[in-house]
Amino acid sequence: MIQHVVMWKLIAEEPAGQAAAVSAMAAALEPLVGQIDGLESLTVRANVANAAANWDVILVSTHTTVEALSVYATHPLHVTAGAVVKANTRERASVDFEV
Repeated sequence: MIQHVVMWKLIAEEPAGQAAAVSAMAAALEPLVGQIDGLESLTVRANVANAAANWDVILVSTHTTVEALSVYATHPLHVTAGAVVKANTRERASVDFEV
């Protein structure tokens, strides 16, 4: 299994705008579970502590294999969801690791 972790800084700086962005991102990404082979789980959550030092939002997903992660990354449904993410974010960091 591969864990895929992505963190973003949001464009919105005020709490209401950030909450709306996280909701839009979660609504676009979380339903991909069950629609893309090899995607076992996916959660999008907002940061709740130390906002000045931490990233604003995180995605944690689990994939059956590295190959399944590659399929997810290029899958048309993920590409469409990614447009929602890109419209709301200004920075990105990620790590993939075996579990």
